[in-house]
Amino acid sequence: MLFQLPPADTFDFMVLGFGVILGSMALFLVSLAVRYRNLRRDLDLLEEMEADE
Repeated sequence: MLFQLPPADTFDFMVLGFGVILGSMALFLVSLAVRYRNLRRDLDLLEEMEADE
């Protein structure tokens, strides 16, 4: 075992990858919350317009 290499040190890349994945998921959830809020606002406006008729 003269030329045996130690295992690669990839812990930093794993942490960075998990950070990117979790950050993407957080952005997606925020996007869903904003879309839901806007949809709810539009629905309230449409119901108000329907009641005025």
